[in-house]
Amino acid sequence: MKKEALRRAVLTNFLNPHVCVFWISVGGPIILRGLMVHVSVSVLFLFGFFVLVVSSKAGIAYAVDRSKAFVQSDYYSYIVRALGIVLILFALILLIEGLSILSSV
Repeated sequence: MKKEALRRAVLTNFLNPHVCVFWISVGGPIILRGLMVHVSVSVLFLFGFFVLVVSSKAGIAYAVDRSKAFVQSDYYSYIVRALGIVLILFALILLIEGLSILSSV
């Protein structure tokens, strides 16, 4: 089961379009600018970037795995409901403010 989950995670990351958007718009130019300074700048950027990406994804996976019992508890359900009510209240406040701005223009 874990091998299948790992295979799906890797496939999902390869098919993610955000990766291409990042490397075309941000990562590529940073590497090219780093190459103008010294090759080590680009190598260090790549090393640091991938260490941080891999460790953050591993940390999130670990946190999600450890929180299974909490997510299935009643406390989680109450917290989600309370946060839903707060979001509805914020949406109403923003709607009222937006309508007042539109009516004053």
